[in-house]
Amino acid sequence: MITETTTLLTPAQVLDEARRFFTGEDSVFAATVVDESDRHVTVATFRSRLAISAWADEAVDGTRVRVSTLRRQNAVGKFLSWLETASPAE
Repeated sequence: MITETTTLLTPAQVLDEARRFFTGEDSVFAATVVDESDRHVTVATFRSRLAISAWADEAVDGTRVRVSTLRRQNAVGKFLSWLETASPAE
């Protein structure tokens, strides 16, 4: 499954928030980082892996975010919903 959204956060902020959302000690969606670069982070959950990529997109005047996974994950929708409303100042 591939899901996309846009946000006003920078690509680096998106990836930092993805790490925090999925691997923070207070996260309800426990995962570990298995791969990362300056444009993506891949996390492994109990049942699947999620590849989260972010890049600047001038067409939307912000950052495009794509999450790819083999299985439906409730966490994906929650993470992307949060990103849609996040402010760069946060």
